[in-house]
Amino acid sequence: MSEIMENNYAQMKSYIERNKFPFTESKEQNCRRMDVQHGKAKCTVKVYATGTIQLQGADSKLKDALNQAKQAVENEESIEEVLPFEIERFPELLRERIADIDPIIVQFVEEAIVSVKAGSNLGCAFLLGGASEKAILILVDAYTKAIFDEKMRNGFASRTSGKFISRIFEEFKKSWKSSLNKPQGYGGTNDFEVKIEQIFQFCRICRNEAGHPHLPPNLDKGVLLANMGQFVKYVEDLYELIRYYSANKVQF
Repeated sequence: MSEIMENNYAQMKSYIERNKFPFTESKEQNCRRMDVQHGKAKCTVKVYATGTIQLQGADSKLKDALNQAKQAVENEESIEEVLPFEIERFPELLRERIADIDPIIVQFVEEAIVSVKAGSNLGCAFLLGGASEKAILILVDAYTKAIFDEKMRNGFASRTSGKFISRIFEEFKKSWKSSLNKPQGYGGTNDFEVKIEQIFQFCRICRNEAGHPHLPPNLDKGVLLANMGQFVKYVEDLYELIRYYSANKVQF
């Protein structure tokens, strides 16, 4: 095995393993190959003694992801800069899992992915914060309309109207904690903090760092990507609450 073949093969294998794609390895007369699968999609990766990387298989999201890794390796760029496969699929996953998702949320996530791929961590953080804020505002609107008592509903609306998102969220959290009926899986405050608040606060703080020039930006790409990895589930949880309060009145 030549040095360039060994290096390119190791980098492609690293990308495949990082994305947890099932694969098998084998040797052929003039190359090493990996047969990779993700769901129904299959793709063969062949690395030759010259370092050339060849992809075989029908067009698919899997092949697109592997092609990005291939181009990075061939251009002698860091394979670590190639986004994880699932993050690339976020807009598609959001549409698949949340049929009634607001298109603005999806658009902001799409732009966030474009930004981080271009090396703009600040742009990505700002857009992700915007997507998060839009989803929270939709939830608060559904919750407000669901408050059964008119006086309490009007009072809550006045406390949240025209306020910063941090204040709106705190008012919602306080009211939500005192409400008697909650969807299944939200039996205690800890459920809410784990499913919703941690990601909300991360997105809000990152957006503030990106959007306010008096705050020194300190956004590590690894931390940003790790939290992006939880974003689809976060939005799913928010829409679970939105659907609940669209169908049920809030009781105190």
